[in-house]
Amino acid sequence: MQRKKQSFIEGAAVLVAASLIVKVIGAVFQIPLKNLIGSHGYPAFGLFSMAYRIYTAMLVVSTVGLPAALSKMIAEATAMGREREVRRIVKVAAGVFVPIGAVGSAALYFGAGAFAAWIKNPDAALAVKAIAPSVLMVAVLSVFRGYYQGRSNMVPTALSQVIEAMGKLCVGLGLAYYAMGRGLDAPVVAALTVLGVTIGEIAAALYMVLGRVAARREAVTVRQLSDAVRPAGSLCKTLLSLSVPITISSAVMSVTDLIDVALISDRLQSPAIGMTAEQASATYGVYTGMAVNFFNLPQTLITAIAVSVLPAVAGAVAGQNFTKVSRLMGTAFRMTMLITLPAGAGFLLLSKPILRLLYRSDTELGGTLMGILGLAVPMVALVAITNAILQALGRADLPLFSMFLGALVKLFADYCLLANPRFGIKGAPMSTALCYAGIALLNLFQIGRLSRALPPLGKTLVRPLAATVGMSAATYICFTLLTRALDAAPGSAADKLATLAAILTAVVVYAVLLLALRAVEREDVLLLPKGEKIADVLHLK
Repeated sequence: MQRKKQSFIEGAAVLVAASLIVKVIGAVFQIPLKNLIGSHGYPAFGLFSMAYRIYTAMLVVSTVGLPAALSKMIAEATAMGREREVRRIVKVAAGVFVPIGAVGSAALYFGAGAFAAWIKNPDAALAVKAIAPSVLMVAVLSVFRGYYQGRSNMVPTALSQVIEAMGKLCVGLGLAYYAMGRGLDAPVVAALTVLGVTIGEIAAALYMVLGRVAARREAVTVRQLSDAVRPAGSLCKTLLSLSVPITISSAVMSVTDLIDVALISDRLQSPAIGMTAEQASATYGVYTGMAVNFFNLPQTLITAIAVSVLPAVAGAVAGQNFTKVSRLMGTAFRMTMLITLPAGAGFLLLSKPILRLLYRSDTELGGTLMGILGLAVPMVALVAITNAILQALGRADLPLFSMFLGALVKLFADYCLLANPRFGIKGAPMSTALCYAGIALLNLFQIGRLSRALPPLGKTLVRPLAATVGMSAATYICFTLLTRALDAAPGSAADKLATLAAILTAVVVYAVLLLALRAVEREDVLLLPKGEKIADVLHLK
């Protein structure tokens, strides 16, 4: 674990591969879970989702800024050869953030009833208690992940993510089947299901701890160029000055998501909409269990790129290598657009058919919500990348400002749209798209002002967008012709065959157009298995 070091591209490839594995595991978990405990208005999946969102908000407040801040500090100290300082930074981080994680877990467990009452769904309290210990476990994980990411070693982070996902799948889904088989009440079903998340976090934390103990026994050669080391108090101050703005900017959106839970439930029960509490929970479960789950797939890949680019840019800045900074930024932006533009287009065109491949019910509403979220896919990805770049440039305060403004936009739009009979639950994805578009534009403006090195629009946006437009046209024509030729009814075998054929067409046409428009560079292909040979065959330089 200690010796492995990757370049930015290699590190991103490791995390992207892990993210894909985690998403496949997540799909194997979420799809049967939704069919099992969320079909036909059964509220258990909605309760599960509510508890998970509360946990996520507490988690961000506790730990999300730590891996980013820690990886930046360690990358800078490593670039200057200060190995003694690296060790002290890790000790300081553990001494500060592990106790914060413990407090977060305690607050979530003992305050579960208050949280559940606040979101106007007391049945969620048991699920909140079941997930409470995860906050402490992720605090421990954050220290280890920040250390290894700062060393440009993404393997431990990647493996720990896979372990988390496997715990959720094996334990969570197993307990859900057990609970449904025993005919237990919905709150108990939700609590047992969410327990899988907690056990997955515990297993991942144990992996990191045991791996670090094993690594200490090995003789490791390090580049120590300087014995200089700052006092613990100074390092703690620097760590907090970096992590607090990152945490607050992330917490703004996570707390907004938490308020979103309450707003959706409350506004859908308003006289204008007229839903009961159970109907609101079931509708929320459709939104999160279908639309949001697919929406998070491309974002997971982009988060992997953001995690990898932050220490790379920070190290280049520390070494005063601004040519490398510009090149890293260009690669990160281009990869972001190459992934998210076709993903967003796919959401707009094929959301309902894709959901019909996997789910038995609620695909009409879920597909509509997923299609709206397609507009937000590139924007959310740009927010993740631009936040990481601003943090690497030493301006972690700027994302705080843009995220706060975005949160205000989302809350205002949620409040106005959710209780409007014309929109209802569709107001939630619409407000998400508006929110992240504003944040992305503000962040891009700040990066351009600070670095004066925004990548050229042709390579970064125009060429991937042109390829996406061509892909979209081919996909629409293919799906429309096949459904008419096969007389495919929604949900039938012919409908599913047409969907799979349209997806395959999209992949092939997009790949061909990317090459024809020269939208792909050698560094992008190196992310693939055997990337070196593929790049040579395609004559990419």
